[in-house]
Amino acid sequence: MTQNPQRPRVKRKLATKEGVEYDLSEYLSKLFMAFSGAVKMFEEEIVKTPPQSRARAFEASLLNSKMIQSIQEHFPSNWKFGKYKRFLLNLKGYTVLFKKLNNKNMPMNIKTSHTLAISNQMQTSLFDNESISVDPILFFGYRKDKTGRIFDPKLVYIDENKIQWTLTDENEEVTVTPSLITQKAEKAVPVLKDGLKKDKKTS
Repeated sequence: MTQNPQRPRVKRKLATKEGVEYDLSEYLSKLFMAFSGAVKMFEEEIVKTPPQSRARAFEASLLNSKMIQSIQEHFPSNWKFGKYKRFLLNLKGYTVLFKKLNNKNMPMNIKTSHTLAISNQMQTSLFDNESISVDPILFFGYRKDKTGRIFDPKLVYIDENKIQWTLTDENEEVTVTPSLITQKAEKAVPVLKDGLKKDKKTS
């Protein structure tokens, strides 16, 4: 199926949360496991390069490479590289893209006509040969805070440039990798100095 400029572009098939949970039931846990493995490999390699020796976007590039490596290991026959070297995972009629998410769970993309078409589920080509597909596009994303903590992996379905639903791993808390979790500080309890009596009044 090739793109015809004379034919108006139409939308891809609708993806519902319930449908994805059912259709991809045998793949979802493996997908989140692949993310956990990618973060672990990232942690092991990032420390080998001191901060003063890291090029611009080094950390983002390394994490993206480890995500690709982990997905290739877990899904050896389901991945491809598309247009602009975009990494794609095809699972039972769904196309999965991988992206860092912002605080609103939207992919951190530079806005172009192509990314806008993806965010509106239009039948834009994801490959250089201009072949198009009706498969719904899902994003597998994660967030990263100011301290470098990588957390909150989830599947996100976007249409009409808005989040329609998200899907997280029921077997995990918000953060997949325990080594990246910031320990909660114990609540400070005021201590009375010697010789002072506790005020019996309550507010």
